[in-house]
Amino acid sequence: MGFKRAEWHSGLTYRQTCDQCHTVITYKDDVLDFRPWYADGFIVCPNCKRPLRHKESYDISRPTAMTAQSSNAVQPTPMSEASVGTTSQTRAAFCSRCGKAFADNDNFCTDCGNKRD
Repeated sequence: MGFKRAEWHSGLTYRQTCDQCHTVITYKDDVLDFRPWYADGFIVCPNCKRPLRHKESYDISRPTAMTAQSSNAVQPTPMSEASVGTTSQTRAAFCSRCGKAFADNDNFCTDCGNKRD
């Protein structure tokens, strides 16, 4: 039986915490193992040897990944009262995809490549 996820590797880095021993594991998707009950893959905790289900949301190598384990997620900055009425005339100050601040002359985000609004 072949697994679709096993046929390709993204090269991304993932991080998850073992529920049993609370070990933080960082891994790439080329080390995933597959079973019918873990069709998206799994890794084995090096401390307690428990299998941990892989999820794409554990990705830490892209700035667009907003996971529950990410404690440094960028929060949107509220707009000042003076700029609320002029939003259609001004350009966005922050990327709508990853939240990084734009420089004055940027047309695209330097982190994720998203077009500036």
